[in-house]
Amino acid sequence: MSKRLLIAVFIASASLHAEDVLVASSRSNSLEQFKTKGTWVRTFATTGPYSPTSMAQSPLTGEIFVTTLWGSGPQVGQNSNIILRYHPNGDFDTNWDTFAVTCGFVCPSSATASLLFDSAGNLWVATHFGEDLGAPIYIFKYLAANLTVPNPPAEPAPIMATMSRGDQMAFNASDNLCIAGFIDEDVKCFDTTTGAQTADYYAEIHASSVGGIEPGGLAFDAANRLYLSSIFTGQVVKEVSPGGPIVLLATLDSPPNLLNANLVLRGADLYVPTYYNPPPTFSTPDPVYKVSVSSGAVTNFIYGTAAPGLGNDHIWGANWMIFYDPTSARD
Repeated sequence: MSKRLLIAVFIASASLHAEDVLVASSRSNSLEQFKTKGTWVRTFATTGPYSPTSMAQSPLTGEIFVTTLWGSGPQVGQNSNIILRYHPNGDFDTNWDTFAVTCGFVCPSSATASLLFDSAGNLWVATHFGEDLGAPIYIFKYLAANLTVPNPPAEPAPIMATMSRGDQMAFNASDNLCIAGFIDEDVKCFDTTTGAQTADYYAEIHASSVGGIEPGGLAFDAANRLYLSSIFTGQVVKEVSPGGPIVLLATLDSPPNLLNANLVLRGADLYVPTYYNPPPTFSTPDPVYKVSVSSGAVTNFIYGTAAPGLGNDHIWGANWMIFYDPTSARD
């Protein structure tokens, strides 16, 4: 088979993959499935005694991995070290398929809140607490080949980020692994091979005319421009060019509504889940907004109002969203 024909076959095969949206609904202990136009499909899966926080899909197996909060007991509502695993159709093993993140050495907390896959199918998981407990944020790598075993071991020598909080992670245009920290008001990037720090955005964030940026979600475009969501100010900001300045793109919310989730860059738009901070009711579903990266125009992606006008919205405590392939396995 010629190289040109092989490429054509690959493109045709890739285009056949279906695509839907998953949103972690932490206060209903569920993952909710939507079409890419924002139409609700179903409850993809329940998370049982855990509340979901972040999600990622393996590019190799299509499995969905989910970080969690404790749903009961003395640590209820706190970040846990338990990761859930689901098949691409939402099925899971009896009593939920889980594994526990452990440091393998003395560390103040192995609780997690952020994970993502690289293109090779390796899983990266960050601890949520760091310098405020007297240690760095640890970012562990789990090899793709080990993710099928009940309790996969992390690779030795994790990346260490001198930060107080580990929020969303993302790869930049140079394939460095970057992590946001809202308490730190910072984003740091690291070489995944050596663990060496390659970038620190603190000075640039604090030089912005926007002021008070508390990064929770982050994304990079192909030109390596940074986009951030600010948790408590409800703002989405962007770099005009790599290196700055950082300017306001849109203001989506104000307290008690928070941007306490991730940021997804898809084509020419950013997708931003929101989180209503007081105890939720059936009449307070959380919307997901779509923001144009060029104009800052905001449109409702997933949106509903007080019952009975819920519309397509079935989310309470929107912590994360992903575009995912719902087919049973990857090619």
